[in-house]
Amino acid sequence: MTTLCFIATVTAFAALPLLSVSASGDSGDLFLKMAAEGNQAEIALGQLALQQAESAEVKQFGATMIQDHQKANQEVQQLASKEGVQLPRQMNEKQKVRQAQLAQLSGKAFDLAYMQYMMKDHRNEVKQFQETAQQLHNPAVKTWAVNTLPILQHHLELVSNIAPKLGPMTLFSEESTASQ
Repeated sequence: MTTLCFIATVTAFAALPLLSVSASGDSGDLFLKMAAEGNQAEIALGQLALQQAESAEVKQFGATMIQDHQKANQEVQQLASKEGVQLPRQMNEKQKVRQAQLAQLSGKAFDLAYMQYMMKDHRNEVKQFQETAQQLHNPAVKTWAVNTLPILQHHLELVSNIAPKLGPMTLFSEESTASQ
């Protein structure tokens, strides 16, 4: 029962809205900062998946997150440097809480919670990058968002294929977490 409550808490965090990017005069600074924090979180959680996961597919997904988000993080850092944007050097507090919560799990419980979080997180990221690609005025940041979007969509496809193999995810749907 404790594991189910914990998983519900983790998935509730994933349902929180991402930083909204305003089209009115936004140079992309906030988006770059959000992307840097997101990359750092994906890398840290991918490393956790390598250590805590039971499923070989979840471990492989974690390795993919590390590889792809390290590359994306390097790109964000280069772009931010050119744009004169100071990026955060670590995850934000909510991401640190998620990492700490997932670190308490292992095996199948970790697999379910991690993949549920990755599903919600990548849905949010894809939506955020799509909106950014349409709204931002800074051409360099906009181009990076457009070029990164297919990678995030691929991550969402991967997690959508892996998650059902782990067991029923209906226990962890948004409806069940919304009431908690």
